[in-house]
Amino acid sequence: MNIIRIILVLLVFISIHAYLFIRGWQALPDRTVVHFIYTAVFLMAASGVFIGLFLGSKMPVWLSYTFELVGGYWLILFVYFLFAAILGDALRIADHFFHIFPGWVTSHYAQAKLGYLISVLMFLGVLSVIGYARFSNPRTIRLDLPIAEDKGMSGEIKLLVATDIHLGNLIRKDRMADWVNRINSEKPDIILLGGDIFDHNMHAVESQKMEEELIKLNAIFGVYAVTGNHDFYAGIDKAVQYMKRSGIHVLRDQVVSVDDRIAIIGRDDLTNRHRKPLDSLVAGLNSGLVRIVLDHQPAALGESVANGIDLHISGHTHNGQVFPFNHIVARIFELGYGYRKTGKTHFYVSSGLGLWGAPLRIGTQSEIVSIRLRFE
Repeated sequence: MNIIRIILVLLVFISIHAYLFIRGWQALPDRTVVHFIYTAVFLMAASGVFIGLFLGSKMPVWLSYTFELVGGYWLILFVYFLFAAILGDALRIADHFFHIFPGWVTSHYAQAKLGYLISVLMFLGVLSVIGYARFSNPRTIRLDLPIAEDKGMSGEIKLLVATDIHLGNLIRKDRMADWVNRINSEKPDIILLGGDIFDHNMHAVESQKMEEELIKLNAIFGVYAVTGNHDFYAGIDKAVQYMKRSGIHVLRDQVVSVDDRIAIIGRDDLTNRHRKPLDSLVAGLNSGLVRIVLDHQPAALGESVANGIDLHISGHTHNGQVFPFNHIVARIFELGYGYRKTGKTHFYVSSGLGLWGAPLRIGTQSEIVSIRLRFE
């Protein structure tokens, strides 16, 4: 059954790309050299991400980076190219029946098609610049949460949350250095990394010596992380060992007590189908501790409410990363992005600091999350 699904998805993928290729070809001037360049660029863009994903570890880092970047841009922007092609065909059909085009368009149809293609490319160019800026300038979300009213505590503690960093070919060492500075400048008591620390290629991580930046993360009570699905794609054993060598405490269905006030409950990612249920992790836990669950995918929110969790933190969704997927994510997940409180449990699902595919955020924003827990 899985093979059949893969074949069907592949056929759909090829069919859509064939449609886009033909529409682009028809809009270009009828010159051999133009069509040759167009074909070469189209094939590289359409296949780039697959070459980077499956062959990247066997290539020089710069080459796999090139394929991933080109292919990643294509995977995101091709949605908009598809919409533009369908819109163009819809207008053409409408003109066939209702003659909606001005006379100049009808009499200069070849130039009109080329002009439409150039307009689409210019629009997506501007959109890409905006999307890159929204990724490159992460905002800091600040939450001030009263908590532990019944635990007899006082004071406060500051958490800094960063999810979905996706270190690898796309998120490189110099960018991570900037993010480390941003995180440390918040002077957190605890740093929580909510999974997908790596993208999919540990070769790219190791060759850039990313541990030299990760180890600079600084918090009074330490840095804690859980695994994400991409960490499994990268090779979970190697990923976990790399984090540990970088001074990060990795929690895989484990609980750690911090400052005699907080219990951080780190859940292994759902990719591990045998991960422990939450009730088994909190069984026997000191009821006087504030319970914080760190779980990469926001797929088990009800468990946290049922088990008296005070704060549940997730990532994974990227808030869809680009429009209109932010609206799709909001329908797929019970909480696809942002803050909510159910009963005594505070929830926050982050859009993430990094991303996947291409350095673009359209209709979303990269972020780190600063949470002040007030014990009252």
